[in-house]
Amino acid sequence: MSFNLIVFLLGAAGGAVAELAKWFEITRQSDNAAVYAKSPTYWIVTGLMALAGGLLAVLYGLDASKGLLALNIGISAPMIIKSLAANVIAPPGGKGLDNPQPSVINFLAGR
Repeated sequence: MSFNLIVFLLGAAGGAVAELAKWFEITRQSDNAAVYAKSPTYWIVTGLMALAGGLLAVLYGLDASKGLLALNIGISAPMIIKSLAANVIAPPGGKGLDNPQPSVINFLAGR
């Protein structure tokens, strides 16, 4: 397997699209949007999620002629991680799932 930059970039672009959708959801539904937007930690996580999309597309071993598939795989990586994070229960002492404390898990879950 060789590293394909085009596939990586398309996968990362797909990951960025998924992250953009998550940020849109957070700004519409979460009281924590302002906290997340001001924190470098959450921007780093956002960037890493987009890069995860690119890495996953490369790991599938696609060639550049499968650009749309690479984009779709890139979109799926953050969505899969989001669905896994959504299944994590808020820790005791938090504000509950209706108004959770800002955390990386809650950010990934879109809360």
